[in-house]
Amino acid sequence: MNFEALVASDAVAALGWTLLHSLWQITLVSAGLLFALRLLKSSSANVRYSVCVVALVIAFVLPVITFIQISSGSRVDTVTDSIVAKATGREVARGILRNDWQVFDPAATEGSDDGSNFVGLRSYLDTQIPNLLPIAVGLWMIGVAFFAMRLGGGIWHLRLYKTRDIEQVDTHWEQTFSSLCEKLELTNKVRLLSSSLVRTPIAIGIIRPLVIIPAGLFLQIHPSELETIIAHELVHIRRYDTLVNIIQSLTETLLFYHPGIWWISRQVGREREFAADADVLRLFNDSHVTYARALANLEEIRLKTDKQLPRLATAANGGNLMQRIEKILKIETEAGRATSAWTATFALLLTSAVLLAVFSFSSSGIVNAQRKGENRKLAIGFVSIPPLDRTANAPKDSEATARLLIDALKRHKVPAIGFLQGGMVSDGEKFFPVRREIARMWIDAGFEVGLGGFKHLSLYYTPVDDYIENLEKNETVAKKLLGDMGFPPRYFSYPYLNTGKTAEDKAKVEAWLSNRGYTSVKYTMDNNEWMYSYAYDMARNDNDVNTMKEIRTAYLTYMSKMFDHYEAYTRDMFGRDIAQTMVLTPSRLVTDTADDFFAMASKRGYSFITVDEAQGDRAYKTKESFTGEAGISWFERWSMAQGKPLRVEPGVDFEVERIWEARNKSTK
Repeated sequence: MNFEALVASDAVAALGWTLLHSLWQITLVSAGLLFALRLLKSSSANVRYSVCVVALVIAFVLPVITFIQISSGSRVDTVTDSIVAKATGREVARGILRNDWQVFDPAATEGSDDGSNFVGLRSYLDTQIPNLLPIAVGLWMIGVAFFAMRLGGGIWHLRLYKTRDIEQVDTHWEQTFSSLCEKLELTNKVRLLSSSLVRTPIAIGIIRPLVIIPAGLFLQIHPSELETIIAHELVHIRRYDTLVNIIQSLTETLLFYHPGIWWISRQVGREREFAADADVLRLFNDSHVTYARALANLEEIRLKTDKQLPRLATAANGGNLMQRIEKILKIETEAGRATSAWTATFALLLTSAVLLAVFSFSSSGIVNAQRKGENRKLAIGFVSIPPLDRTANAPKDSEATARLLIDALKRHKVPAIGFLQGGMVSDGEKFFPVRREIARMWIDAGFEVGLGGFKHLSLYYTPVDDYIENLEKNETVAKKLLGDMGFPPRYFSYPYLNTGKTAEDKAKVEAWLSNRGYTSVKYTMDNNEWMYSYAYDMARNDNDVNTMKEIRTAYLTYMSKMFDHYEAYTRDMFGRDIAQTMVLTPSRLVTDTADDFFAMASKRGYSFITVDEAQGDRAYKTKESFTGEAGISWFERWSMAQGKPLRVEPGVDFEVERIWEARNKSTK
């Protein structure tokens, strides 16, 4: 079939007329939905959502029915004649067209009545519109192709979310998830996964549905808040909202040209979230404020990461956030109105606070706007003495690193503390001569030595008695090493900053430390410097000078962002700049960038102090009770204890993270 025949075909004509008729059909459906929503203003969210879905289906089905009717020849009018005339070239049809034109010609119809004018206009439109239909169909097909590509991109992203960088959640969350599934009476099997790729929780899939939670979110919001968010995603799955999402996406792709479709689709999404929120509130008793705070925290995370979700995914922070929060708090207000007259005022104040927290976060430019002469203080702690041996020339290379690092610390007058990892200098009975001398070099330079673990063990994965035995063994090594050369250890640094699986384990370790005269260091500026240091060491082993330079630049940029991150915490939490404590590794990267790093800190207004002076700040008396698998900063612990949202931490450069992940895979 050639192009001209295709353009003149009945299928193109039928499709063109279908598009034309859909303009008024969808407009009527939109108007009907608007009227229905006004009428059902006080009805439940489920009823309003159902009405919106029905309107969407009708708006999709009407053009389909119209196309079938036109294609089957049920529409017999002058349009059919004009199409036939163009296809067959009959002279009679040409004559009709000429006569119709003459009827519409103003000169030919002068003095005619209104009826003949109307007939002429209709006849003229019947003959001219078919000429425009192929153009309309062509433009429609281009639009469909564009939106189909967009939809395909969303499907591809969902595929990535399901297959890349996903992990099983821990046992606690598996049990919580199973309990929620039972409460919601979900019959199909649903899986809960964590991902480092997604930035907000999502529910995807119909036959084998998944709930995917950002890995960092387990630390960024309170567990009770996260539980309501997970329940929200399960509600979407139970209601088959993913299927409705597919219908929405197909409708938007095929009928993209009509504003009414986009409006109807927005109403579906809006009412869907209201309905899901109502189900969550029915599932949890007295959870209105907790749930509202969870949604606000999610929105803050979304705004800061600026992450857009694929169209087919359903997320808890979808829809109109502030309307949802207002509805949630309004429900609580109305429920308690009979017993507490001040609840409405409380809800209003909380809504205002949520608005401020979500939409008033500062950019890095504002964060760095400091008053000249402002005196900030920073203590530096190194997690291991001697430095880690990652190169082919260890421990000789560690000695060079230690000398360079000590020189840099002295130049910049940084009274750092290094925590002895005894297993690196001794087997518990006798010392390794070279590494012992590296550790003594630190002592000879006048730097304080703190207590780490004999082995670098996480309390979360180690029985508490074994953990304390590991500390006692290291204490013996430290006392032998120090002798009369320096102060006995006063501070202890938790390996991986992990303070245990349970409050009981944590309390037992803290009691042991207190009885021995140790104080645990509370690091306010945690960071992932160790990932950059590992990548740098790998480049050094390969003698890859260019990559080393790139990593140094990326590391300094990352650390500048981390300063922004924690400086924002101190103002939000304390309204002032507290004395900070930062943890680093004594790596070659930290050594090679020491001059630039300490100069950067000085430009930001920091002077360097001892950890003893830093922890004398009254801020360190703030209560916290965090236990869990992660090792996190004390700002995050304090925020969680106070029910405050966690800030989204700056991410590690992709290439650096890739190198670290490759290392993890090779060691499994």
